[in-house]
Amino acid sequence: MTPFHLCTAARSLLKSYRHRAVLKTVQGLRVWEFRNMYHPCTSIIAVHNSMDEILRKTVAPLPSYEMRDKSPPPPESNSLEFMHFYKSLEKEQKLDFLEKLSHDFGVDHRWASDLAAKLLDTQGRDVATILQVEDRLRYSLTPRYRQLLTHISKVQGGVKFLVDLRADLIEFASSKMSDSPHMRDLNSTLKSLLSEWFSVGLLRLERITWQSTCEILQKISQYEAVHPVRNWTDIKRRVGPYRRCYAFTHASMPGEPLVVLHVALTEDIANNIQGIVREFSTLDADEDVNKINAAIFYSISSTQAGLQGVELGNYLIKRVVRELQVGK
Repeated sequence: MTPFHLCTAARSLLKSYRHRAVLKTVQGLRVWEFRNMYHPCTSIIAVHNSMDEILRKTVAPLPSYEMRDKSPPPPESNSLEFMHFYKSLEKEQKLDFLEKLSHDFGVDHRWASDLAAKLLDTQGRDVATILQVEDRLRYSLTPRYRQLLTHISKVQGGVKFLVDLRADLIEFASSKMSDSPHMRDLNSTLKSLLSEWFSVGLLRLERITWQSTCEILQKISQYEAVHPVRNWTDIKRRVGPYRRCYAFTHASMPGEPLVVLHVALTEDIANNIQGIVREFSTLDADEDVNKINAAIFYSISSTQAGLQGVELGNYLIKRVVRELQVGK
């Protein structure tokens, strides 16, 4: 069954639920109302017979080796439809959906096996021929869904969606809900892509102060995993005099700290971490640089479960050390 528009008929439904993803039954059809579609006439209401149908529609075939750099990209609507469909699913449905994606749209093993056999046959040939067959084999080992993930990263909110999707994969694996080798390969592929997109050269170091936006201060408080923030006075102290708070951010996830580091600037090296965490005497003090002899890194928190295994913390510490050395 192909997607169709029900703009006029669904106007009253969308008016009430345009901010939520709601799965309803309308005249026997499964209708997904997509989140954050503010104008009813531009809302997309798609009807799908099964998960297989939307996967066939949104996961494009891998181009041939000769056309790998010449094939036009799929329409952006494919990525958006995949994202909206996935968000509408319940937890168990997401697991089924990802298992189908990883199993049915991964590597073409027969093609890879044929090229591996051909590579063995080319041994003894000239180097150029061997390298070309090796490149073909390398390309054949690309999972079909990798292209979809790459295209999703290019739409608004796509990178954050993929970070959250990987968090689901990690949760499914850790809870033993899935031990599929195909799911592990999907997780590995997505981790590799995220490692490229979140390389240290693409990250922005941001110092958090009491003048930072209320939204970012709220998130810093919520994400603190080592020493929980008790109230607004507590967070004010942690970003105030004799304290520093730094975070890595990414252009594709604006307003979203990725990893947060808290530092205490002290006259002496403290022998009790609780003394640093609960010290309130610095709250309204005027910072005197002559009293600063030590920097104690007392808390670092990763905020995105989907970036597990993507090295960010060590790079943040090194960057902050350089910032402090130049007096920032």
